[in-house]
Amino acid sequence: MVHQGCSNCRQENRMQVTPQLLEQALELSHDAVTIFEIRNGGSAAGIIYVNRAFETMSGYERDEVLGCAPGVLRGEKTDAGDLESFSAALDAGASCEGESWYYRKCGKPFLMSWEASPVLDDAGNVSHFVVVQQDVTERRRRRRRRQDLERMVDLQREVVSGGLDLQRVRQRIVEAAREITGADAAVVEETEGEEMVYRAVAGIAGEALGMRLPIDASLSGLCFRSCEILRTDDTRDDPRVDTEAALKVGFVSGILVPLVHDGHCYGVLKVYASRPDAFSSDERQLLEIASGILASALFTAASFESEVNRRSMLIDAIPILVSYIDLDRRYQEVNAAYEDWFGVEASDIRGKFMWEVVGEAAYETIRPHLDAALSGEEVSYEADIPYQKGGKRTVLAQYQPNLDSSGKVEGVYAVVRDLTSVKQAEQDFLTGLWNRRKFEEKSEDLLRKASRYRQPVSLVLIDIDHFKAINDCYGHLVGDEVLKVLGWHLGNTVRGVDVVGRWGGEEFIILAPETAAEEACQLAERICSEIRRLSFEDVDHVTASFGVAQWMENEEWSQLMERADGALYKAKRDGRDRVMVAQGSVGPANDC
Repeated sequence: MVHQGCSNCRQENRMQVTPQLLEQALELSHDAVTIFEIRNGGSAAGIIYVNRAFETMSGYERDEVLGCAPGVLRGEKTDAGDLESFSAALDAGASCEGESWYYRKCGKPFLMSWEASPVLDDAGNVSHFVVVQQDVTERRRRRRRRQDLERMVDLQREVVSGGLDLQRVRQRIVEAAREITGADAAVVEETEGEEMVYRAVAGIAGEALGMRLPIDASLSGLCFRSCEILRTDDTRDDPRVDTEAALKVGFVSGILVPLVHDGHCYGVLKVYASRPDAFSSDERQLLEIASGILASALFTAASFESEVNRRSMLIDAIPILVSYIDLDRRYQEVNAAYEDWFGVEASDIRGKFMWEVVGEAAYETIRPHLDAALSGEEVSYEADIPYQKGGKRTVLAQYQPNLDSSGKVEGVYAVVRDLTSVKQAEQDFLTGLWNRRKFEEKSEDLLRKASRYRQPVSLVLIDIDHFKAINDCYGHLVGDEVLKVLGWHLGNTVRGVDVVGRWGGEEFIILAPETAAEEACQLAERICSEIRRLSFEDVDHVTASFGVAQWMENEEWSQLMERADGALYKAKRDGRDRVMVAQGSVGPANDC
């Protein structure tokens, strides 16, 4: 009886799997699904079904593709091999899979993997094909980024171990440059007299070794003369390019980077493709790093005849900090730039804990970012790090987790750039507002004008409430997004005559000319209220506290700041998410 009952249950359950239930399950799938009919001759008759995930991925509505041929998403960049394998599978009634570039309805390309399986009718003939599709663009980008950083570390190791073989270095770099940018060709060009000469080539430029171009009549020559990175999206429409010479070697679009070390340009690293618009800003950044390593190697090789110590010259030549940090937070690999930065031998750094090298104070700044990277996040952040030669240097650090085949983090690749000179510019890189240096400069001008014409001027100091908790809870990338949104909002809220900037960390600042404390309080209250209503993708609620101070005649900038900061402190102490006005503005420090 029990056995018969179980059999009945199984039969009943099978009967409940209706076509409607199957379609509902397909609609809930995160993967795109396409089903099309097969004619008696074996060719595809047309699409009869797509699920919601397909609509989301492709941008097409269901009614727009029903009845269409299976290749509705194909385009210029779609791999012909994908089409051939799919056609062969149709003919054979077999399963197949592939991955290539396809196109959304808007025309934007994306990388899609797919797997097609035949469906047989009662007679055993193929009646339909079911294709499961995934947008893998971001997944492949992350993997490629990790591979690119690994490549940079490998390049660094190669230069240090065998950098005196100049031709070997040239060839290694062009091959790597071609690989990391996806270019059809890569070339190192150096000057000889008044000509640019192809000294190393890779890819479709293989037959052009030794080719010569006039410095004053070529894009390479312009790059060499100007020492600037140049990009051309289509040489056929670029007046700077000798079109005939370019097309002869298949040069349709490309990036050219000057090989500069210590103020001297040694040549040009060029990558190019035989199609237009082949490169993005990501390729440009990677190429810039690779060219720096090459320029350093060229400098070292050229100087070696008068130098005894090969390694010391390589140390002097490499400008970018590149390292590999293991799960114990030890430096397993460091490049030669670490020696100049920290004042110790690279061999003395390898194997040491990070805090032993950078110091406890710097490590506390670095630690949350490293924690995030070791947990599998890609991390990019800016920080002020003590410099061995004195003072601090502003750096941009990028951490890329190194994952094994199972997705487990094995360590972190770190690339650190010195941004000190960039930070001396006028804008804050994250928010686009005036940075502290420029804000102080403009504020001094406004205060002098206010003093001369006896006009009121007020200062508003803003601090995001519980910002550390946002970073700790949601991660620094989310924290950065909050700063960007608030910076954009402030920049679009104040008047054209007002000066607004990022003061540092989570603090923003506004200097309002011809504005008394009462009006400044109204502005601050309005912004405070608007911040409460701002929506963020990952953060439920963001508030800010405000300190307002009106400038008093003959008051120094530092005194005005001190009073505004005191009002801000009181706003924080009294519960946050409020505006306080400083003493001397409209009486004792109080709510506006």
